[in-house]
Amino acid sequence: MAKYKRRRYFIDKKIQTKYIILTILLLLIYTFLFAIILFLPYIIPLSFDYPIEEQTKAARMLLNLHQSVWPALGVVILIMSTLSIFITHKIAGPVYRFKKDLAEVSAGNLDITIRLREKDDLKDLAEDLNRMIKELRGFVQTLQGTDTTMLSCINELEGQIKNNQISSEEGKELIATIQANRANIAQVLEKHTKN
Repeated sequence: MAKYKRRRYFIDKKIQTKYIILTILLLLIYTFLFAIILFLPYIIPLSFDYPIEEQTKAARMLLNLHQSVWPALGVVILIMSTLSIFITHKIAGPVYRFKKDLAEVSAGNLDITIRLREKDDLKDLAEDLNRMIKELRGFVQTLQGTDTTMLSCINELEGQIKNNQISSEEGKELIATIQANRANIAQVLEKHTKN
């Protein structure tokens, strides 16, 4: 089996944009808290009546920190934002695949098997969906077979009634066959119509 590889990184723009914004927001909150913890010890001496030597030392440290910390934090935010695109890609891709394949199933195509890439998330959900689709295929096949059998019985009964060829015993046999098929249908429907 050939490896499936997506060519686009923005598969579901709505989901991915939401999580990228959330990632950036969390990074900005982290940056704000980090800045408070890092800069507060040097801001306090400047804000209160501390000796001039301590204020000078604090001012130099603040300048040094501003020159080194802000660019580094900017780079970290940029890298993490970019990484969030790749991380959300592993979730948005399967969600996109599920939507597309389930639309096919909804349209009546039960010959679908959901396939995900090797490193995608949500593989357990894909297995559950594939199992459900397989059960639906079996459900439809059972109903088709039962429908064919019942139609055959009905045609046979109609023909025999028309030709006055049916005896009470034969009629009862055909009715028993139809009832058995109806029981099969009821059993399948019971499994799928539980409330």
